[in-house]
Amino acid sequence: MLKSHAMLALGLLMAAVFALRLASGFSLEGGVDLGEVYLIGGLVLSVALLAGGLNERRRVKNR
Repeated sequence: MLKSHAMLALGLLMAAVFALRLASGFSLEGGVDLGEVYLIGGLVLSVALLAGGLNERRRVKNR
């Protein structure tokens, strides 16, 4: 159960950090540059971590 909690906490923290940085640095004028791709990738990784944590929690709960 601790593994799922750690994955969820880290995923939420990463999502908050990358979302705030993306929101503050996003500009539609110049197109998408490498920094914004990095931030979008971080959001994708945080969502994957959250999904993995939720799946782990369900798996342990259904034992």
